[in-house]
Amino acid sequence: MTDRSFQRPNDQSRERLARLVETLTPAQLAVDLGGGWTVASALAHTGFWDRWQAERWGEMLAGKWSVPDDSVIAAEHLANEALHPYWAGIDGEDIPALALDAATKLDALIASAPDAVVDALEGTPSAYLLHRHRHRGEHLDQIERGIEAAAPASVDRTFVERNAASRRRLASLVERLRDADMALLTEEGGWTVAQVLAHMAFWDRSTGARWRVAQEAAAEGKPLDPRGVPYDLLEGINPPLVELVDAWSGRLGTAVAREALNSAESVDALIESLVASVPDVLVADKPNLVGRWAHREAHLEQLERALAAGRPAAAPADRSYIARNEASLARLRELLGSLSAADLTLSSGEGSWTVGQTLGHLSFWDRFLAARWRAALTARPGEQPSVFSHEMADLINGSLPPTWQAFASAAPEAAIVETIDAAEAIDGLIAGLPDATPVEAILGDRPALLDRSIHRAGYIETLEHALAGRRR
Repeated sequence: MTDRSFQRPNDQSRERLARLVETLTPAQLAVDLGGGWTVASALAHTGFWDRWQAERWGEMLAGKWSVPDDSVIAAEHLANEALHPYWAGIDGEDIPALALDAATKLDALIASAPDAVVDALEGTPSAYLLHRHRHRGEHLDQIERGIEAAAPASVDRTFVERNAASRRRLASLVERLRDADMALLTEEGGWTVAQVLAHMAFWDRSTGARWRVAQEAAAEGKPLDPRGVPYDLLEGINPPLVELVDAWSGRLGTAVAREALNSAESVDALIESLVASVPDVLVADKPNLVGRWAHREAHLEQLERALAAGRPAAAPADRSYIARNEASLARLRELLGSLSAADLTLSSGEGSWTVGQTLGHLSFWDRFLAARWRAALTARPGEQPSVFSHEMADLINGSLPPTWQAFASAAPEAAIVETIDAAEAIDGLIAGLPDATPVEAILGDRPALLDRSIHRAGYIETLEHALAGRRR
């Protein structure tokens, strides 16, 4: 029975070649394999000999081949010597595809050979005509070793996470800036805080623009490769740029800091959306185009030092609201401690809520505010709870009282306990807020987010009025 075990190794070597062809880059084609060989010339070599053997197979299968095999092998060695200089000079990007095409055609011819031809070749010095995987595999090993040796060390691809961390640090700084801070001098050649922030905004915007141009080019089949700015040009850009942005940043005040943050968010989001397409060679060769954190962190260090040195010692934030919360909670505990199930049905006046509905209202808004504070703290330290419109609050207060009353009527003891638990939970959360919380700004604009005694005061009076009516 004819031995055709060579067919599977031939197929495997051809498939291996196909995988290599799919991933080769122009830079890899030029990798030096030693001895005057490059990846391109090695592929040209294998492609030529597969094409040569295909021509020979065509003659053999047509019954036209009559050349003695010994003379052919000798001639092939001469051809290798004569053709090598030409292969070494080849750098065309179509060479890999030509090599794969030659292998495909040759393997198809070999597979079609009659058993008699196969039997006549197998086990003889001419068996190489059947086992093309041997020659092909030898050069594929050579190519893969060369590419692996030439590959750069493992590339750090944590730039997305580092970009996000530097952006959060910038956001924290922006939250703390005051108008007077913008004129403070930094160590960057006498630049002000405003100028450094404008500088950061410009380069993040510039980088984003170059990424978008590269993205459009990649859509047309070109490599994803944004243009970098040579370091020797930076001194020709940054000093005059600072002078130009000085007037701009002076007019904007702290808004320039917000522009720096917006620019950082924009370029980071663009880079993150393209991260799967960014080749390692770009990360290694142009790190500042992907790792915006490095540029950002250097300037954030300068800004932090300028703020620490130039600001007068800040007065501690007024946190007296914590004591007011404790006092209002103690008053609420004392009041609810004397309630009975029947008391929850009492009304505090004509058209007013019942005691049970008032308890439901208090516990709902304390729980809801606690959830908003937790969401804000998860986003970043110093974040405020989301804004909730008065119109929406009115709709909730108008629609939920029947639900609150139903709960109070069905489980009066649970309603009382829940009111205290909700108040304790929000007061404890507020008392433990981080130092980065902009207390002064919140107290000036939305004080009830911190001072729960403001919300409780009127309802405690309502409850006291209702219970006073009970006692008369």
